[in-house]
Amino acid sequence: MEKEKELMGQKPDAVDFMVVKLSKPYQFEGETFTEIDLNKLEDLTGADMISINRMMKKRGNTDASPEITMEFAFFAAYHASKIPLEFFYQLNMKDAMRIKTRVNYFLMY
Repeated sequence: MEKEKELMGQKPDAVDFMVVKLSKPYQFEGETFTEIDLNKLEDLTGADMISINRMMKKRGNTDASPEITMEFAFFAAYHASKIPLEFFYQLNMKDAMRIKTRVNYFLMY
């Protein structure tokens, strides 16, 4: 595996910023989660953002800049990871902020 990373131009011990390490393991629907891979954010489109905004409006969110909210981050993480939305709502505040920070960072850079 280390050799494969080197061949792909990655450092063998490189940390993937889009993989969020959780502060503790979470049990959800019979599965244990210790990290969330948000790399599929790259595959989301403008149509996905519109869909997320529509879902947020249906839930009563009327923020002027919805893309910087925790709720938007959860919806984006749900779309990118295919982990049910309810999972993200049960995270502790520290892990919820980690998800929000990564999604916001992704959108800005």
